[in-house]
Amino acid sequence: MATLIEICDAYINDDSIITEPNNTTFIPEAITMQPLNQILYGPPGTGKTYATIDEALRILDPTFLQENGKDRSKLKAKFDELSTAGLVRFVTFHQSFSYEDFVEGLRAATNDDKQLEYKVEPGVFKRLCDDARTQGIQPGIGIRNNPRIWKISINGTGPSPTLTYCLDHGEARIGWGKTGDLLQPLEGNAFYESLGSGDRGTLRYYAEEIVPGDILLCIHSAEMISAVGVVTGDYRFDEKPPSAVIGDYNHVRSVNWIYRDLKLPIFPLNDDKQFVAKTVYLMDRFTWGDLLAYLEQSGAKPTKTNVASGERKPHVLIIDEINRGNISRIFGELITLIEPSKRAGADEALELTLPYSKRPFSVPSNVYLIGTMNTADRSLTGLDIALRRRFTFKEMAPNPELLDEVNIDGVNIGAILRKMNERIEVLLDRDHCLGHAYFIPLKKNSNISELKFIFRQQILPLLQEYFFEDWERIAWVLNSQTNLGTEAFLQKASTDLTSLFGPEIANNLQNSDRRWRINEDAFGNIECYRNILGISV
Repeated sequence: MATLIEICDAYINDDSIITEPNNTTFIPEAITMQPLNQILYGPPGTGKTYATIDEALRILDPTFLQENGKDRSKLKAKFDELSTAGLVRFVTFHQSFSYEDFVEGLRAATNDDKQLEYKVEPGVFKRLCDDARTQGIQPGIGIRNNPRIWKISINGTGPSPTLTYCLDHGEARIGWGKTGDLLQPLEGNAFYESLGSGDRGTLRYYAEEIVPGDILLCIHSAEMISAVGVVTGDYRFDEKPPSAVIGDYNHVRSVNWIYRDLKLPIFPLNDDKQFVAKTVYLMDRFTWGDLLAYLEQSGAKPTKTNVASGERKPHVLIIDEINRGNISRIFGELITLIEPSKRAGADEALELTLPYSKRPFSVPSNVYLIGTMNTADRSLTGLDIALRRRFTFKEMAPNPELLDEVNIDGVNIGAILRKMNERIEVLLDRDHCLGHAYFIPLKKNSNISELKFIFRQQILPLLQEYFFEDWERIAWVLNSQTNLGTEAFLQKASTDLTSLFGPEIANNLQNSDRRWRINEDAFGNIECYRNILGISV
């Protein structure tokens, strides 16, 4: 046990695992050099969340970052554009955040029969992985973002001339042609009204709810998938079907059949349930990402040679305050799968079965994780070692140089930040220093009113938390102990202890009286800030 403790201590104290990414100019090819998993860590107010935009663009569009690195408005606009496109997601960890929010969990829902049921709902990380896995095959074949998946049976089950015609000619057809065009008013249509509610629902789904970009699953039997296609056109009514097609199969959709002749069981995707007899209905137990992963795992080959030719773009998940969540609970078994060597396609790739959906899952190699960590909230050395081993770390230290040109009545703000942080490092540690971001508003409004607001409403409450309201040490940080007059932010209480307790008790309390009061007037006095620097007034 003693040997094990020594090894763990050596690992925790090994600075070599805390690395700084190269700050040289990045070119598009440099994306391969970006860490798949990284954490920006530092004290409060050092711009960690602010920096995630640059880090995300360094991965997604390094050329744009290189050309516009100093124009924050352009960088933010580009980041928003990529977020809208689904290439960047943002989540904040907290104590209540769980595996069910991050990976997948059960959600209560009401079905078509108004009955309560529980469905497996993917979390933010699984949705991102599904998008990252499927996006590369979507360009050129018309799959929309988050497509719905519809079951369809064309002329029942098994092979048939009608099915063969549809697969060969890029169509999907269903019967009940005597209804006429479903886009025309159906009120008073005797044939339509003679149909049961299930058949009318099928026709409504087919004509109105299926949209271009959705996925069709054509069945081979009640247990087997025959073909997978992408809907490429709106509904149309064919007055005269071809001779190879059943005569009343007038209802047509254009479909790009990307997989054929599959004969794959539906059970692993559909919670061990077979297809029901309804001709067309929504399959909501799995996503397009689940289906694609299943097809790839089964060795299915697309019929189109260009199906997977699209570039699989990087997808970024930004996890703010990553150390505030219960990492083991949130990541679960995926803590292993995010490791670069265990990603899909790697030599040591791993795949596991998710506990709720019972479906195979792996993490794509084009998924990037960027976390932020407030070291004042929890020390880096206290972070889960399993997490530390799988992430690279970039320190975001206070940067007083950004404030060196900010002066208020001759008091340099950069110098104030340096001096206070030097004292905090001595009294606490570097993890509890003050970040430059608190003072950035002074670059636009360099006046005593703004400085007063920052110190009274932000800096002092933070110091109170840091030092657990040990006012004497807070006074040391502000250098108030050297000047107890009107220029001191904190002043010793002046109440006569004898009048409170009598002479005997007052004498015993004389050296333990640690009462301080906040001098509100000091925050509007520039001389008090000058006193922080140790400059005599």
